[in-house]
Amino acid sequence: MAKVAWGLVQASIAVALVATLWFVVVTLPVRIPYWGEAEVVFEASRLRSHLPLYVDPLVGAAEYGEPVSRFYVTYPPLFAWIVSLAPANVALVFGRLACSLAWFGALASFAWTARRESRREAVAAAAFIGGVWVLANFATIGRPDAMACAIAAFALDRAMRRGTIDIVSVALFVLVPWVKPTIVGLPAGALAGVCLVDRKAAPRVIGAAAALVVVSAGAAHLASGGALFMHVVRSNAQPFTLTSWLDQVPARLPFFAPLFLWAAWVGWRARHEASARIGLSALGCAVAWTLFALAKTGSSSNYWMEPAIAALVLIARTPAGPVRIGGDNLLHAVVALVCVLWADVASVRGAFSHGQRMRADAAFIDTVRTRLALSDGDLIAADEAGIELIVNGRILTPTYQMVHLVRSGAYPAWPWVADLSSRNTGAFIEHTGQLRLAPELARTLEERFVLAFEERGFRVWKRR
Repeated sequence: MAKVAWGLVQASIAVALVATLWFVVVTLPVRIPYWGEAEVVFEASRLRSHLPLYVDPLVGAAEYGEPVSRFYVTYPPLFAWIVSLAPANVALVFGRLACSLAWFGALASFAWTARRESRREAVAAAAFIGGVWVLANFATIGRPDAMACAIAAFALDRAMRRGTIDIVSVALFVLVPWVKPTIVGLPAGALAGVCLVDRKAAPRVIGAAAALVVVSAGAAHLASGGALFMHVVRSNAQPFTLTSWLDQVPARLPFFAPLFLWAAWVGWRARHEASARIGLSALGCAVAWTLFALAKTGSSSNYWMEPAIAALVLIARTPAGPVRIGGDNLLHAVVALVCVLWADVASVRGAFSHGQRMRADAAFIDTVRTRLALSDGDLIAADEAGIELIVNGRILTPTYQMVHLVRSGAYPAWPWVADLSSRNTGAFIEHTGQLRLAPELARTLEERFVLAFEERGFRVWKRR
C-alpha cells in the first residue's frame, strides 16, 4: 500500500507540474503585464532610448507629449537594464523568458546536483515547487523575483557545499536586494548562520557584507543623483494591515507549511553539520520575513518563492531523513499524499482557469481602441499599469504605486486629475477599482468620462 500511495504522490506532482508548465507556455506571449512587470519594461524602454530614468513625478517625463508620464522607479534598475538589451518589440517576452528559465532552471539544478542519498527527495520537492501555480504565476513574468531568488539560492547552495560562507557567497547575498529589494530573509538568515557555524569567521564575513552594502549603496546613490532610494521606497512602501495579512497567509500557508516543516525536520536532524545549520538559519529567516512581509498592502504569492527555494536547497544539500520517496512507511506516504493533493488540485484548477482567462482578457484589451473608435493619438488611461503599457506603449500614472501616496498625502492629486482631464486622454479602463481609493480621482473619472460598456470584469469609460 505504501508503494501505491507514493505512486499517487508522484503522479499528483507530475500532473500539477505539467498543468503549470502549460499555463506558462500559453500565457507567456499574451498576458497583460502585472504590476512591477509593466514598470520594468517601461523603465527598460527609457534606458534603451537613453532617456532619464529618475524623473520628478510632479514634473513628469515630457518626451511623450501630453499627458506626461508620472512614475517612481519601482526597483533598483539592474534587471530593467538587462531587459533594455532586448529589442523593444520583444522586451516583454524576453523578460518573461529570462525569469522563467531562472526559476525552473534553478529548481532543476538543485534537484540534479543534490546529494546522492537525497536526490529522489530533492527531485520530488523541486517538481512540487515547480508545479505550484501560485508561484509560477509570478515567477514567470518579467519582474525580478525569480532572478533574485535564483541568485540567493545559488549562494546558499555554495555556502552549504563549503560549510561556510566565502566572499563569493557574500557578494551574491548582497547583490540579491539590488535585484529585488523585498528578498532579504534568505540572505540575512544565511549570513546569520555563520555565527552558528564559525564564530571566528563571523566578524570577517559580516564585515565584508557590511562593506559591500555600504559601497554598493553609495555607488547607487551617486549614480542615480540621490534619487534611487526615495523612488524605491515611495513606489513600494504601501501600508501594512492585518486585513492584507489575513488575505494572504491563511489561504496559502497550507500549500507550503508541509514543505517547510519537512525541510526544517531534515535540517534539524543534521544540525551537527555546519551546512545544515546555515541552511536552517536561511530557511527560518526566509519564512519569518515572508510571514511578516505578507501584511503589506499589495503583497502576493510571489513572497512565498523565497522560503520555498530555501527549503529545496536545504533538502538537496542535507542527508535524507526518515521520509523517503517510495519507501515502505505507509503513514509517511499517506501524509505526503494529503499534503500534495491539497496544493496540486488547486494548482491544476488555477493553471487552466487562469490560462484561459488571461488570454481572453488580453484579447479583449486589444479590441478597446477599435470599439471606442479612438484615434491613434488618443491615450487610454487605466487603473493597471500593464494595460496602459499595452495600449499606449508607455505608462501614464501607475495606479497601484501612486494611489496610496495620494491617500496618505505624500503626493498631490492635482497632477493626476489634470492628466485624466487632458483632451488627449480619450478613455479609461477600470479593472482593479483602486483608483476609487482616492475620492478626488473617482470624482474626476465620473465627471470627465461616461461608461461605454462593461465586459469580463472591465469597465470601459470614454471621454465625454
